[in-house]
This record gives sequence, C-alpha cells and structure tokens, in this order.
Amino acid sequence: MRGAAQAVTAARFSAGIAWIALRRYRNPLRAARAVGRLHRATRQSRIAPSSGSSSTWISRRYVRASGRYFWDLYAPGWPSPAFDRFVESEFARVDGHAGPPGLHTAVVAITKSCALQCEHCFEWDVLRQADTLSLDQLREIVRRLRLRGAAQVFFSGGEPLRRFDDLLTLIAGVSADVDAWVLTSGAGFTAARARGLRSAGATGVALSLDHWNPDDHDRFRGLAGSFAAVQRAAERARETGLVVALSLCPTRAFVTAANLDRYADVARQTGAAFIQILEPKAVGHYAGRDVTLDPGQRKLLEAFSARLNAEPGGPGHPTVAYLDWSARTFGCAGAGDRHVYVDTDGLLRACPFCRTPGATLLDSDPDAAFAALRNAGCGAAGHAETSKRSPS
Repeated sequence: MRGAAQAVTAARFSAGIAWIALRRYRNPLRAARAVGRLHRATRQSRIAPSSGSSSTWISRRYVRASGRYFWDLYAPGWPSPAFDRFVESEFARVDGHAGPPGLHTAVVAITKSCALQCEHCFEWDVLRQADTLSLDQLREIVRRLRLRGAAQVFFSGGEPLRRFDDLLTLIAGVSADVDAWVLTSGAGFTAARARGLRSAGATGVALSLDHWNPDDHDRFRGLAGSFAAVQRAAERARETGLVVALSLCPTRAFVTAANLDRYADVARQTGAAFIQILEPKAVGHYAGRDVTLDPGQRKLLEAFSARLNAEPGGPGHPTVAYLDWSARTFGCAGAGDRHVYVDTDGLLRACPFCRTPGATLLDSDPDAAFAALRNAGCGAAGHAETSKRSPS
C-alpha cells in the first residue's frame, strides 16, 4: 500500500508541475517542452561529475507534514503558493530568462541577542550588542527579498526567539506565499511559542544539535541543558504541526562513522525530517583557527548523506541537506544566485560564512546590490572551489 500511495503522490506532483507550466506558457506544446527542460536540468544536478553516476546529495524521498510534502530542506512544501513560486523561478532559469535569477532561500538575522556561547558562532563579533534594525526595517528587508523571488525565508540571529513578537509579525507578513522557518537553539521554545509560530504561518524550525551526546552538545553550545532544550523544542514543534530539521556543525573531533550513525539515530528518535550539515568555517568564534575538515572526513560526510538520502520512503532517518558537498560539486548557490544572507545590520552577504562586504539592502537599489554580490562571489572556505553551478 505504501508503494501505491507514493506512486499516486508522485503522479499528483507531476500533474502539479505540468499545470504550473501550462499556466505560465499558455500553450500545451511549449509547456511540455519546458517541463522536459526542467526535468533534464534537475537530473543533471543529480549527476556526480567524478563518477558519471546518479548522486544522492539530493534526496528522492519526501516527508508529509501539515498536509504538504517536503523532499528537500531548501525547497518549499508542495502543494502551496510558495512551491509554485519556486517552480516558476526554475522555469525562468531553464528558459534562459534575461532578468536576474530568482532567489529560492533567504536567511535573515533579526537579532544580536543570544544566551549561548557557541564554539562555532559566525556572528560572534556582534553577539549581545544592541540591535540596529527596527521591525519596520526588517519588514522592508523581507519584502524586498520576496520581490526577488524568495520562496523560503529562514529567520536567524543570534536567537530569533528573543524578538518573538517581531518574529511573529514577520512570519505572518510572508506566510501566504513564502515558507517561513526559524533557526533556533531551542532555548525558550515553549509550547505556547510553538503554537504562536504555527498560528502565524511558520512552516518549521531548524534546531541546532551538534552532538548525539548531551554533555558534548552542551559543551559545544556553552550552556548546560541545551541538548534537553532541543529535545523539548522538537516535541513541541511536532505537536503543533511544524516541520523539524536539525542543524549540525561537524567538527574534526566529531566526524567519525560511529558518531554519524549515533547522530542519525538520535535525529530519527527526535522526529526530524531533515538534517542540515554546515561544515565549520574559520570565521566568527572560529576566526584564525584551522577548523577545515580533511578530505577523508568530507568523504565520510558525503557517504553518510548519500546513504540516508537513498533510504526507502516511510518512517526512518531524516534526509540530509549538505550544501558544502553540492557547492564543491556544482558550484556555490549563494551570493544571490539561489541563496542569500542578510546579517543583523541589514548587510547583504553571499552566505552566513562569507565576510565579503555587501551593500545595505535598505539603502541600495536591490538590483545593483544583488548584481554586486554575484560579481563578488562567495569567499567562504569550501564554497569557492567551483564557480559554475548546474541549472537546478
């Protein structure tokens, strides 16, 4: 029965793509050709250049939550207006659309406030300073990102729950046609706040979990009880219908086959749909330190991601989103291509780890600001190894 249900879902999904194409091109033949181009582009993005074989850095599985289906952390759930915007943007890409590429995902840091002392914090230099962006300014930033096509917005910090009322306002302002996520440590994530986020229209929460062992995670995060806070937050999020992802910064000391397997089991027990892997970078609290993973550890993470993403559908381990792997394989999707980061001062940056100065999104012409960002590229370690990305 599970296989039959999955086949029906896949058929409905394909029909949804075809309908978006027909609505866009207003001609069945042109629509069919566009769907074919999109299919070929997507298939190309699954091919590992080194082997010529199908790669599983993107999962073919999906999870169902709140009446929608999610197959990738960086794609909106289907069916939804956000998903339609996402697909429209991809059709424009495969058409060779002359305008600027539409964003998929924007990460917006809304506060410098945080109670933790995380070992790897990339915003360490500004943490616990006074916030400089008002709610109205944040709303304008998000509005401009939405106009650039962003179908997902991840609200970050600091700890975004520390501006909870503003966070609810921002989410409510975009949730009609944008998937809104909250990147949080889980500290202060009460049941009431989970309900508030869901009522405002939030899609999910990405909870930072950096070790399967509670003591090691708490030590990494600099606050006792952090592991337990993640467990509670995940349970409260699931109870309210929010999708749960876990975000892992895998340090040299952590990356072993045994640790990865234990982490995957804890993630499954937590009920997470996704694991996000973000390699450590020598910025923020890690500035000046040699934290880059060695090639063998990267291969271990790639094999781990491929294995989990190749698992059959149904209850099991989360699927894995490993941007550093895809960046090394296909080129970075940041720098205003598909992804962009706006820091706590409103500066447009290629990604959270790139220190290349960017324009202030509020004070600049958005087209010029994004063009400058794309021209500068991303200087974050691990993201500059290839400069061209496949079409999807």
